[in-house]
Amino acid sequence: MQVAEVFDRASGRLPMIPKVVQQLVSSLSHADVINNDEITRTVGHDQVLTARVLRLANTPRFGGSRRVASLEDALIILGFDNVRVLVIASGVTGATAHIPDFDLKSFWQRCFEIANTARLLAQKTRKNHQLAFTCGLLTRIGELVLHVAVPAKTNEIDKRVEAGESRIEAERALLGVDSAQIGAELAWRWGFPELIIHALSRHYPLDHPGEVPELAVLIGLAKLLVEDFNHGLSNTEVLKHVPPVVLERLGMTETQLAELLPDLKETSTASDGMF
Repeated sequence: MQVAEVFDRASGRLPMIPKVVQQLVSSLSHADVINNDEITRTVGHDQVLTARVLRLANTPRFGGSRRVASLEDALIILGFDNVRVLVIASGVTGATAHIPDFDLKSFWQRCFEIANTARLLAQKTRKNHQLAFTCGLLTRIGELVLHVAVPAKTNEIDKRVEAGESRIEAERALLGVDSAQIGAELAWRWGFPELIIHALSRHYPLDHPGEVPELAVLIGLAKLLVEDFNHGLSNTEVLKHVPPVVLERLGMTETQLAELLPDLKETSTASDGMF
């Protein structure tokens, strides 16, 4: 199966995102192309998107103890950068419709875990943490497309993953394509920047991180850590799974990662109503 065939099979059922989300994602890797007034005006016309932004703005991770009642409040209390991330997260997660026999809530919860882990890793390594969050949120988006396009095959893939097989390898074996390729293609169709497209397409595997973009290495590591945390591995076991070359590529030492693991685990496993 080719990438184009996957999208042909999913035609008419693929998630679509608001134009303002496309603009904000583009602004992550370029000079700001939208300001506070434009966010308020553009997002404000979409009542559903506004409601989702405000709900996320009032979660413990963003809202703290102060109630965010409007987009204007959000911009004042949280600042442009945080609101930009909230609009992107709300627009992307809100773009997906019901998929039969697919636990959408659990899917997005895991995506937020990866996104939050990627953001913390980026902050600690002094990289663009909003870009890392966005890429982390989109890391598994290709899986969603596959569930829409070939549900019978993805159910079989899920069973093989539960038995211990790598998801990417199972996808390639059964479909001839993988969710990383599909996710990158969807990002391209959404008009997202090349930086994000390349990161989504190259985040797996982590064997040779010197050959892939740094952002791809970072979200690949975030995804690996979240998987290990959710499997209940100890910090020692988690560290053994991280190739030294990955840390070298990100400018981290094993000691630094070991010291950060408790915070990363709390970040990735906390259920705070993000979705």
